[in-house]
Amino acid sequence: MAKLKTTCLQQRMNRVWWINWPASLLRGGEALRVAWGAIVANRLRSGLTVVGVVVGVAVVVLVAALLQGAQDFINEQTASFAPDVVRVEKAAFQDFAGDGQAFVEARAKRPDLLPDDVIYLQARLGDRLEIGAQIDASLPVRRNNQTLIGIAVQGVTPNITALTNVKVQYGREFTASDEQYRRNVCIIGTDIVDELFAGVNPLGQELRVGQLPYEIVGVAEPRGSLFGNSQDGFVMIPLGTFTRVFGEKSRSLALLARGRGITREAAEEIVRNGLRLRHKLDFAESDDFSIVTAKSVQAFTGKLTGIVGAIIYPLTAIALAVGGVVVMNMMLASVTERTREIGLRLALGARRRDILTQFLIEATLLTLIGGLCGLLLAALLVWLLGIVTKLPLGVPLWAVAAALFVSTAVGLTFGVVPARRASRLDPIEALRAE
Repeated sequence: MAKLKTTCLQQRMNRVWWINWPASLLRGGEALRVAWGAIVANRLRSGLTVVGVVVGVAVVVLVAALLQGAQDFINEQTASFAPDVVRVEKAAFQDFAGDGQAFVEARAKRPDLLPDDVIYLQARLGDRLEIGAQIDASLPVRRNNQTLIGIAVQGVTPNITALTNVKVQYGREFTASDEQYRRNVCIIGTDIVDELFAGVNPLGQELRVGQLPYEIVGVAEPRGSLFGNSQDGFVMIPLGTFTRVFGEKSRSLALLARGRGITREAAEEIVRNGLRLRHKLDFAESDDFSIVTAKSVQAFTGKLTGIVGAIIYPLTAIALAVGGVVVMNMMLASVTERTREIGLRLALGARRRDILTQFLIEATLLTLIGGLCGLLLAALLVWLLGIVTKLPLGVPLWAVAAALFVSTAVGLTFGVVPARRASRLDPIEALRAE
């Protein structure tokens, strides 16, 4: 009876993990050592096994870096555009939640924004808002025998440098008289200088834009490239000159407005009310124009990248699942190959949960190594893409944590079946195996 009580007491103590934690720790260390030894002993097979995990983790991290980099880049670009400026267009894509058909229909049905709208708003709101405009076309430009095709020609109001990130590096800005008298003067980007005026001061030189000659009065500061395309290959002319050449109603322009001592939100509301009054819209009618701000662009792109992520991330999970299945198959094969080893360990006193722990650790180590390799591969690809695309790419910290967590979870999930199979082997039958 006393012996029975002692045995029952010992069993209860074994269930209390904190009483026997030193022994548990030693057994865990032994299981880790054995698992690592099995991986090292089969380097080639282990390496091929984790390829699926490497690819899956690399794709997940790469997608996360690209989406985050694109969002950061757009935020940078819109911030430099001037966060307190309100831009009004005939139709903006983000207003239609990515519905391309609705956007095309709006572009066709809505009234154009014309120079008369600028004059109207300046007359009524000029004391509270600084109002400007910009309109674009594409024309060839020529100097002597050199011609550049498809150059962006922008008709702008004199205050364009105050309302955008275009700044004059040397020379002068447009003046009110340039606009009023519709002079043939222009400000050019640095690409035009490099192509047509290499080694020559362009100020005061003649440049033919289309069929007309223009005097260069200024050169804009370089703005770099966007997705590999230069932003410095343009010619700006006064808006009045543009309308004289192309006509008052040739195309819709973009209105730009900034508040004088008021918030951007207040300026946006003032512009909206002014244009609604100009277009004679009833209270119940929707706006027949789009208002674009830095925040609205950032919100739209954030929603767009979220949708893309929601579609792509589940697809990348398939690669991880395939990698997990490969790991499970390899571990099942390993159990078959090491049947005698398992039987010998059980015969020498190893418990079934020790065998279970050993194989779970082995599967988890394999996938964790695959996760680390996938993370390094993704970091290398992100670095190379950052150099090529000039995007502000980097591996987000949450993606690093997610990669390690997911790879560990894959190992535990797909390692359960082989581990349970190994732990349930009969020691006698295992020792008889060849």
